[in-house]
Amino acid sequence: MTKSELQQLFFQEIPLTQHLGLLVHVAHAGEIKIGFRLEENKNHKGTAFGGSQYAAGALSCYGLFLVGLRDHGILTNNIVISDGKISYKYPVSTDFTVQSFWSAGDRRDFFDRLKRKKKAKTSLSASISSDDKICAQFNGDFVAVLD
Repeated sequence: MTKSELQQLFFQEIPLTQHLGLLVHVAHAGEIKIGFRLEENKNHKGTAFGGSQYAAGALSCYGLFLVGLRDHGILTNNIVISDGKISYKYPVSTDFTVQSFWSAGDRRDFFDRLKRKKKAKTSLSASISSDDKICAQFNGDFVAVLD
């Protein structure tokens, strides 16, 4: 799945994404990087709304999860986030990026479990950065079930 295919999928399948000012910069099984414009995500203080940051972190991890599945030829739409948490460290006062990684070893373990049990869960995280500083950290558990 290419970065433009992932962005189109976001826009078609998750309508909220059309309003977040997002642009997918990197999309492959091991890494996702998405940019977000502050203007579409501002709160009353002129910084990024916490809910937008949560959505950005969840989208980054979901995109990483989805790209990994598709790269393994798994087309199921039976995927969910089962838990998600965010920790805010600094205000986000500019356009921001969200980056997620999925190590080769963790992917291998996940896909081995998915093949054996037809259901598997993995934990993914995303860093929300602004002005070359990590401002928030998102962590979520993602589950896939084979049909």
